[in-house]
Amino acid sequence: MWAILAIIAFLAAQVYLLYSLKKADSFFANREEQEEKEILSLSFADPAMAEGMTRLLADFSRENPEIEMVLHTDPAVPEAVREGRAALGFLPAGDDSHSDLSGCTIELAGLSVQRIVWKTGVQPDCVAAFLRYLRKSGGNPL
Repeated sequence: MWAILAIIAFLAAQVYLLYSLKKADSFFANREEQEEKEILSLSFADPAMAEGMTRLLADFSRENPEIEMVLHTDPAVPEAVREGRAALGFLPAGDDSHSDLSGCTIELAGLSVQRIVWKTGVQPDCVAAFLRYLRKSGGNPL
């Protein structure tokens, strides 16, 4: 009698184990299917610059849901870009003293003229997408 109960308990444990493994496999399969987002870090020398671009940034996010933007204010924007803490930096228009960074002056409707800087060389897809979007939005020569 004990042997039969032991066999039934063993089979029940096996069924439960298989059920649990199936749930775990399903969980990990769903996690792998989720698309990873690219992170685009933008640094602003002045918080008013970021506030002025709220609509433009929201429109960019709507058109590019695969890109997650991180915004921060940093008085040392060029250093943030050089060190990789930011992919793109926004400076006041007259600040073009950073020759080791690529950059240009942009003008967008309803916003003050700004200088945007980025590392020279090959850019991640999210940076290229944002620069294309700026060019399209304001007719800027990026």
